Parts: sequence; C-alpha cells; structure tokens
Amino acid sequence: MSEPDRSRRAPDRRVRRTRQALIEAFNRLVLSRRYEDIRVADIAAEADVGRSTFYDHYPGRDAIHLEALRRPLGLLADCVTGEGDPVVLTRLLGHFWDNRALARSTFSGHQRSQVVRTLAELIGERLGGADDQACRILAIQLAEGQVGLIRAWVSGEVSARPETIAEAISQASAEACSRLRSPSPPPS
Repeated sequence: MSEPDRSRRAPDRRVRRTRQALIEAFNRLVLSRRYEDIRVADIAAEADVGRSTFYDHYPGRDAIHLEALRRPLGLLADCVTGEGDPVVLTRLLGHFWDNRALARSTFSGHQRSQVVRTLAELIGERLGGADDQACRILAIQLAEGQVGLIRAWVSGEVSARPETIAEAISQASAEACSRLRSPSPPPS
C-alpha cells in the first residue's frame, strides 16, 4: 500500500487506545488540579506512557485540552440545529458550574479563541456548509455567542440555573441560525 493510501485510513487500534488513555488521564488531572499546574509529564505519567509518546499524539497540553473538549463542544454545536438534548446540555452546564475555575480558564483564558474556533468548526459541520463563507461567518457568530454566555455565567456576571442557561443557548442558537440562514428581504 502506498504512503498516501495509508495516511487516509483511520488510526489503528493502538493509536486510538493511546489517545483515549491520554484523554482520560488529562480529564482526571484537570478535575483534580488547576489547569495551569498540569504538565505534559503529569499527563504522560497518569496515562502510563512516555513523554515522547504523548508528543507523538499531541503537540502540547493545550492541544489535548481542546481534544478533550470536542465532545462537550459538540453538545453545544447540536443546539444550532435544534437537535440538542436539553437534559444532556443542562448536565454539561452543571459540570461547567461545578468546575467554575476550570471553565473560567477555558472560556476566558488564553485558549478562548481556540475554543471558539473549534466550536465554530463543529457548528459549521452541523450546518452542512463548513466550506461556505456565509456558513463560516454564521458558525463563528453562534460560537462566540455561546462561549460568551457561558463565560459570563461561570464568571458570576449572570446569575441563573443551568437549565436557564441551557434554554437560552438552545433558543438563541436555533433562532439566530434560522434568521441568519433565511434573512428577511430588505424593506422596499
């Protein structure tokens, strides 16, 4: 098999298992320590792999953090199509609330722009036009709105229950998506 054919295949089981072990190790650490205090060596040790193995899969701590966030961000992205599960979204937001220090760091810290970019990519995939300029603009706008609300909430600028935030994200995202995808004609 030629090299290009091999690179298009899905990662083999060992690669998937190693990546899963690294993500699970990162998740355990991030829930027990401040994000800033976690080193790559800590993640590798927790996953029982060498540092070089970690770097075979991720360029650094921020990259594995973003990878670990893809599933939760996917739940937020589901809101734009109205396919999100309100119970699951509420649970996710409750998790963010229970881990406010980490959520504040994630949604307002140095990774914020990467989180918004990743969420926008996931939203674009759900809208089915990730390569379309208008779709990318809409996805970025929706991602910024969702991240902004979560940041304000976990920072204490907004006082509400997780159910209220989940409803606000779902309704605003679906409505904005609907309006922006089929704008009203200009006044005559």
